[in-house]
Amino acid sequence: MSQSVDSLLRLQLDKLQAFDRLLIEEHACLLRAATDQLPALTERKNSLLAEIDALERERIVQFGAQTEAGATSAPPLWSAVQTLARSIAEANQRNGAMISALMRSTEGALQILRGNAEGVDLYGAHGQGQPGNGPVRLQVSA
Repeated sequence: MSQSVDSLLRLQLDKLQAFDRLLIEEHACLLRAATDQLPALTERKNSLLAEIDALERERIVQFGAQTEAGATSAPPLWSAVQTLARSIAEANQRNGAMISALMRSTEGALQILRGNAEGVDLYGAHGQGQPGNGPVRLQVSA
């Protein structure tokens, strides 16, 4: 079924806006350390990404030449799609960096709890960093 370039771009823009909202939701979960919500968000993101990919393939097949960057006949919606796609890529990279940092922090904590803190940076009594050098004894005083 063939669609007009404007209706196809409108669909792409709608899906990209929905994806952007998911990234905002994911970012909020990361800030709250609500990692239990991330798998469901990832599933929703993957599903929406498949829809966006299918729309993009259809756009390329039907209207690729009309909507290429710099084309004088490109519809105004194409610029909005490109701008939002760039913004989404940046937000996705930011969230990915946050997830990586959270994973490194969690792995470091697990190594300490397992008594294998070698190579894990610990903090001294005055906040100065100290490299881990073996089993760690946690001392708690009231």
